[in-house]
Amino acid sequence: MTIILFIYGACLGSWLTAMADRYATGASPFYPASHCDTCQTPLAYWQLVPVLSYLLLRGRCHYCQQRIPPTTLVLEVGVGLLLTTLTPATVRPLLWLGLWGFAALCDARTQTFPGWIVWLAWPLTVWQLSWSAVILTTLLLLGIQFLWQRWPTPLIGDGDLELILAYIIYWGVTATAHWLLIASALALWRARDRGRMAFLPYLVGSAVGWWLIR
Repeated sequence: MTIILFIYGACLGSWLTAMADRYATGASPFYPASHCDTCQTPLAYWQLVPVLSYLLLRGRCHYCQQRIPPTTLVLEVGVGLLLTTLTPATVRPLLWLGLWGFAALCDARTQTFPGWIVWLAWPLTVWQLSWSAVILTTLLLLGIQFLWQRWPTPLIGDGDLELILAYIIYWGVTATAHWLLIASALALWRARDRGRMAFLPYLVGSAVGWWLIR
């Protein structure tokens, strides 16, 4: 069962990567069929097997030899490992991580992500809260979105703050402190002399790491 779950997870990771690429380019999620982003050649079935195809092709397109981003392999393996932790009790947190993971993939490519992800993940975040807490935290979320739309040069993205708020609600203050420490350390290590950077991938990467450690 663990192997089967890993295979399904690897397929899901491959699909999320493709959807994030299509979001970045504005392409339809349904058309055209999978193809090389460089030479536009449609891919054969044996080039679409998660993990194995990347290793078989040695990380390059079979037709034009353009390098395939290694994040593709990392995501396929990572989501595969995540899904091996699937039980009836872990369905909700895994869905939560999956939605924010897709947001992080989009953010890494465009420094934006679809706004519907926040609202689709929000019921999973506040599921066990009292009605008064749900109303209060939802108002806080709306306040973040309202203010950030009117702030000309924010120092941090509204999506980052929305995920931080959701993490505090879901996991608690102590877990959030550990999670933020690792995410910030990874971002600082990778930032070097860059200007604006997508922080959401580091936040989600740290969240996935803590989940697997648990």
